[in-house]
Amino acid sequence: MERSFFDDHVPTRFAAKCAYLQMTMGSHRLGQGLINICRHVVRDGSECVGPFLDDTETTCGLWEPRPDAAKTAAREQAR
Repeated sequence: MERSFFDDHVPTRFAAKCAYLQMTMGSHRLGQGLINICRHVVRDGSECVGPFLDDTETTCGLWEPRPDAAKTAAREQAR
């Protein structure tokens, strides 16, 4: 069996690419915009620890890559 790029690839731990992240809109009346919620069983319903900054990895110990994160990483490296 031939090895692929994805076998050795370690995903960058960006909060936006976490399997447990749910993005939703907050209440307009309360002045809330986009809310990032963690759906991991340990933190279910709490706000995601982030950060959501360019090129800054999360320190969250619950982070796991989204199933499509490897595909996205391959597209970014191809640029």
